[in-house]
Amino acid sequence: MRLNLILLDSALELVPREIVSHPAVVKNAVRRGKKAENTLLDISLHYKAMKNLENANKRGRPDIVHFALLLFLTLEEEIRGDLFIHTIDGKIIFVDRQMRPPKNYNRFVGLMEQLLLEGKIPPKGDRTLMEITNLKLKDLSRKYSSLIVLSESGRKVNPADLCKLMHENVLFGVGAFAHGDFSSEVKESASDFLSISKNVLETHQVICRVSIACSGFLS
Repeated sequence: MRLNLILLDSALELVPREIVSHPAVVKNAVRRGKKAENTLLDISLHYKAMKNLENANKRGRPDIVHFALLLFLTLEEEIRGDLFIHTIDGKIIFVDRQMRPPKNYNRFVGLMEQLLLEGKIPPKGDRTLMEITNLKLKDLSRKYSSLIVLSESGRKVNPADLCKLMHENVLFGVGAFAHGDFSSEVKESASDFLSISKNVLETHQVICRVSIACSGFLS
């Protein structure tokens, strides 16, 4: 069995309509030759515009998703299982395990903008590397034996203990946002919440620790 992973409440979205007219958003869009509503929300560019957005502390961090994808999709092939992105606005994105995301962040941003606008990558052709599905998180979790979320507030376990669950077709969830708590959708869909460290870990650190611990168990 392999490591099946979903990035939860991922801070990946286009600029919401509430702030499309904000000077910081317009300036970035003009510089890139795009409509404001067709650009990715990024707190490093849109900090002032985002101040009054709901859940602003969880939003505008596509770099977290970028780093996580680069890490997971460059693991050994025998470790990589199914991969999904659950966005902060509830979208479920399928990611082909053979995809190689751009290492350059600006190219990644352009790719994600295309995905969120067109619904799939590439927009045409037989091979789909990424696609926005019609699934809800609860629907997806039912396709696996369970959805286990790795969270700092979860029940403490050794990373190696997770490896025994791999053979049960578990889907592991890791938060892909900077601050805040998981959404009610995640809490209602999860079977359990586990923690692999007494310290707060970043998304890529969780993926790295689990994959290293389980590399000897998976084939």
